[in-house]
Amino acid sequence: MRPGEIAAACPHDCPDACAVVARVRDGRLVGVRGSVAHPVTDGFLCAKFARAPARVHAPDRILHPLRRAGPKGSGEFRRIGWDEAIEDIAQRWRAILAEDGPLAILPFFGSGTEGLVQGRIAGRRFFNRLGSLQLVRTICTKAGRTGYIHTMGDSAMADPIAAESAELIVLWGVNPASTNVHHLPIVKRARLRGARLVVVNPARIGGLPDPDPWLRPRPGTDAALALAVMHVLVREGRHDRAFVEARTTGFPALAERLREYPPERAAAVCDVPVDDIERLARLYGTRRRSLTHIGPGCLRHGNAGMTMRALACLPALPGAWRWPGGGVYFPTSTAFPFDWSVFDGDEMRPNPPAGYNMIHLGRLLTDAAPPPIRGLYVFNGNPATTLYDQNRVRRGLAREDLFTVVHDLRMTDTARQADIVLPATSPFEHADILFSYYWPELILNRPAIAPQGEARSNLDVFRALAAAMGFEDPCLRMDAEDIVEEILARADLPLDDAGRSALRRDGWVPIRAEPIHARFRNGAETAPTNKIALYSESLAAQGRDPLPAYVPPRESREATPDLFARYPLSFLTPSAHSILNSNFGDEPALRRDEDKPRLWIHPDDARARNIADGGRVRVRNDRGDCLLWAEISENTRPGVVVAAGQWWEARYPEGRLPNFTTPDFVADMGGGSAFNSNLVEVTAAETP
Repeated sequence: MRPGEIAAACPHDCPDACAVVARVRDGRLVGVRGSVAHPVTDGFLCAKFARAPARVHAPDRILHPLRRAGPKGSGEFRRIGWDEAIEDIAQRWRAILAEDGPLAILPFFGSGTEGLVQGRIAGRRFFNRLGSLQLVRTICTKAGRTGYIHTMGDSAMADPIAAESAELIVLWGVNPASTNVHHLPIVKRARLRGARLVVVNPARIGGLPDPDPWLRPRPGTDAALALAVMHVLVREGRHDRAFVEARTTGFPALAERLREYPPERAAAVCDVPVDDIERLARLYGTRRRSLTHIGPGCLRHGNAGMTMRALACLPALPGAWRWPGGGVYFPTSTAFPFDWSVFDGDEMRPNPPAGYNMIHLGRLLTDAAPPPIRGLYVFNGNPATTLYDQNRVRRGLAREDLFTVVHDLRMTDTARQADIVLPATSPFEHADILFSYYWPELILNRPAIAPQGEARSNLDVFRALAAAMGFEDPCLRMDAEDIVEEILARADLPLDDAGRSALRRDGWVPIRAEPIHARFRNGAETAPTNKIALYSESLAAQGRDPLPAYVPPRESREATPDLFARYPLSFLTPSAHSILNSNFGDEPALRRDEDKPRLWIHPDDARARNIADGGRVRVRNDRGDCLLWAEISENTRPGVVVAAGQWWEARYPEGRLPNFTTPDFVADMGGGSAFNSNLVEVTAAETP
């Protein structure tokens, strides 16, 4: 480190978990760069986090506690002191506890920081002690990882870094250029070594050479495609018989199921040519050293769990798991070999554990069933932008009898609905420890500058609230450094003393974890836990289909033909390149094609609707509508429209976001989200 440089970490919800070097001058953050020594960060950061100094010192940053001074949603606030804010919150909560009990208070937190201290432990400990409902985080990967665990037995994934030696890389429902940028050099080096690159995605992805082939299935039909690929592998004898016999269970039953999925059936379901399906199967069969990189895009449907079952079974047939980097990589936090829930403070609860699915915040806030929700505390999140069925969410947030506190850096859409707004620290103003689920590691975040204005960290606010509520539990008085040391002291953490020393010295350290391919290497003894469940006994025990299958999405031309007749377009809302999540939804985009909320629409669909390129269009269904600018493009397939990014409401012509149309029903496994199972119609809108 040079003078004025401090080791830090990117806290955003991204697999890369970059090691960052912060540059400070006169108490201000003046620059950030990626650590050259870190094997994943490799000296560069994504363009989003490279803008950190401007965000930290933004002129509209919240620097003092505020109290609402006008109608909810008006954005009218007046400045108050911290003592007044904390005492007001404590008084209101004590009244709610006395009248309706702790389950009338909700915490809501998202991915504003993935730090273990500030993003997880601080809030979970406090709200467990309070006895409130605890939030169950389900939006991103819960459904997919549940299906994966039913197949593989746990969340262990292939090592994506080792994929440099792969013969075949399949990017299925993922756009690493926007959501996992440090994976791109590995893919490019694999290409230079002769690997084939295949993309399975209804929308085009950038940052890589053109794939061969690029398959564009109808949204939500990926399981049918995977089953047809497996059908061809078995039909043509291209599967690895020795691996399947030694390392899997249930192959005869799976082979029988695959008879139901010839390529012709999948082609009709997915709208993918038979030739492309067979070509992909032969690539898997001849280039067995393959990595299938699965993103959440294809799993945010009502059939997500079963889709992951099919996708996880697919690499087992050619025996891809034999090799380093072979098999499946699916970015989910539970892939890290440690269960962080041991730090949540469940033992402090004054009542039995009770949770709620974060997807259903709007339902809870508008449901009259007792006890009514009377208090909401939001940190690290912006549900007024990111949640689904926004008409219902906004009705709940607008309740005058709902006491809402928001702790954030900026006046988000949710903060505008709050009664009390508290100023939060940036990651450069507090200590934390993070982990990566891409390259298993722990990484320290050291504060680089003092908190700006009167900003306080999540942990510091919860410590103050604990004191005001009269909670005397020792763990609620711990500071961030205390909690980091508590984590590192765990004997079952996969880190030895040398690793702990290296972490404190260097700021990051890899975690000991047996590579998953070691379970399946040639000559290894076979244990039941090392077998891939093509037939899942755990699902059978639940009375569910134990074999992978295709189940049409909850909203689709097969499942809801009458709805499809009125709303014939599938509406996808992935991350934009410049806007990973709503953290960045208030800023001008980095790319010229992301200067405003746009809707990709295929030329055929635009022509049928008399939609002009650049014109405004209305996207609507029975849940709601939003106004966007049309971009006529073959970046999406016919029948699919795409609006990328989590812009805030002020960026939309009428203030309504795409999430006014998205559904809040859950997937088939794990209570995960299904917002991509969303049928809409698009019409040209008059330009004022």
